[in-house]
Amino acid sequence: MDFTAIPGFQYGGMEHVGAIQYNEASLFLDGNATQKEKMARTHLIAHEIAHMWFGDLVTMKWFDDVWLKEVFANFLADKITNPAFPEVNHDLTFMSEHYAGAYSEDRTKGATPIKQHLDNLKNAGTLYGNIIYDKAPIMMRQLEALVGEKAFKQGVRNYIKQFANANADWNDLVNILDEETNYDLKAWSDVWVNQSGRPIITDEVYYENDTISNFEIRQKAENGNSNMWQQQFSLGLVYADSIVEIPVKLTKQEQSVEALIGLPKPQYITYNYNALGYGVFTLDTLQISEIPKIKDAIARGYSYINLYENVLSGNVPPQKALETLIEGVVIETEELILNNVIGYISSIFWNYIEPDYRADMGVFLESKLKSRLYAQHDSASIKKTLFYLFRDIAYSEAGREVLYNIWNKSLKIDGLMLNENDYTALAATLAVFNHPKTDAILRKASEEISNPDRKKRFEFLLPSLSNDENERDNFVLSLAKAENREKESWVLSALHNIHHPLRQEPAKKHLRTSLDLVEEIQKTGDIFFPKAWLNATIGNYTSNEALQTLNGFLQDNPNFPVELNNKLLQASDKLYRAKLLRETWE
Repeated sequence: MDFTAIPGFQYGGMEHVGAIQYNEASLFLDGNATQKEKMARTHLIAHEIAHMWFGDLVTMKWFDDVWLKEVFANFLADKITNPAFPEVNHDLTFMSEHYAGAYSEDRTKGATPIKQHLDNLKNAGTLYGNIIYDKAPIMMRQLEALVGEKAFKQGVRNYIKQFANANADWNDLVNILDEETNYDLKAWSDVWVNQSGRPIITDEVYYENDTISNFEIRQKAENGNSNMWQQQFSLGLVYADSIVEIPVKLTKQEQSVEALIGLPKPQYITYNYNALGYGVFTLDTLQISEIPKIKDAIARGYSYINLYENVLSGNVPPQKALETLIEGVVIETEELILNNVIGYISSIFWNYIEPDYRADMGVFLESKLKSRLYAQHDSASIKKTLFYLFRDIAYSEAGREVLYNIWNKSLKIDGLMLNENDYTALAATLAVFNHPKTDAILRKASEEISNPDRKKRFEFLLPSLSNDENERDNFVLSLAKAENREKESWVLSALHNIHHPLRQEPAKKHLRTSLDLVEEIQKTGDIFFPKAWLNATIGNYTSNEALQTLNGFLQDNPNFPVELNNKLLQASDKLYRAKLLRETWE
């Protein structure tokens, strides 16, 4: 078994039989790597090795079941990674790694089923995405809970034995697992695997004499169809001095939870307390400010996820959620949760609040982050995570100067360990934030890069970092030629620089051209490149003007390929969400 490390490899890994190829940077981490980076490396290696059985030993019959090899690789990689990190809460890891990604596509107008139709192998690359890599493992965990861990393991073993050195599809596995359970797995699979979308789960609670007299849970499909997701999760009833956790098996669109009847009235109820369920769960207004104080890490982590999803659904004002998230970033000690929190802060900060409020909130957030960065009690890994958020949002004049002083090493923060890549990224951020010394910063940053491949990458990015609008425009126009898009990861980084929220006014003129190129990009690029290209262009915008550009493109291209149309609607979801939030809360 060989490992081949390739600088600039466009994938994390590729499961060639007996000689797995890896992105060099994914394998060789420096001494300051965060726990998340180390776990990601272990998970990547486990994922590719799991493919030796799922994908190589047993191969799908047709590429519409490509998700099957990926779900098993991810599902098994989660299990394989666990023993290497005994100090980590792996249920929390699973939640942190999969839910946000699954929701990011399943909530959109371009949501697809796990198993998609494929009429031509040339479109196989369009099947890949977060539905395969993130929703499918969640589905598989629900299936394991439904069948039972022992029966599920036996069924998978039988599947591998029966189809070794042969081809199999999802129905073959379902038929085998059907022998291990009394549930109608075909009906269950039809919704979870063959249909897109997720449920919205609400309740109706009745009280008598401060006790629960009836508790009804209701679900409906977010996209308006009649689907019903059979699933398991738990409820956490929060009292002044205790938490009562109640398991729920949701098997109908409306059902009463008998186990809750007669219990005292709680202060509030936390849905999906064990982070096993899937969907948008009702969120008590009283609970929002209490989320950072939830003691159970899994319940707290999922409550942050559910808070963000309720923001995007128009149920919670972005400003209110941002206040709770900032409180969380001040006190959160669990790195996996902290990573999600800073992601949600960044998303709301740049996409869903008005610029004037963002400027004021940015100064406030900078202050909170600096206070924690200067504190002595956090690990180097936590400090680096906090620094990444500070680097992302500190665009005020005072914030830029702090970043500049860190970059030129005149400011040292105890416990904050930055490597060469961090300093290079910091130089790029200062350029995007329009620091007055941008030209000098970029020259020095280029000179200090020791690795020749990374130096070439930075030199490629320089036009996208320029404060000269004409230089940036010429760079974007050059991408119309396929030879200038050869280093796809470099192109994507450059496009994010071009279309950063602070630079969108001069960059928006390129949106239509970027959309017009998508079909050619699918023909000339890597399988992940079309979606990534869309994320880096139209996916950075939330303005009405950008939405008009998108609608104009769709009207002018009624025959735009369905597979690419789904990718476009997934990437541009922020445009629709931002419009909804403006209409709801203005």
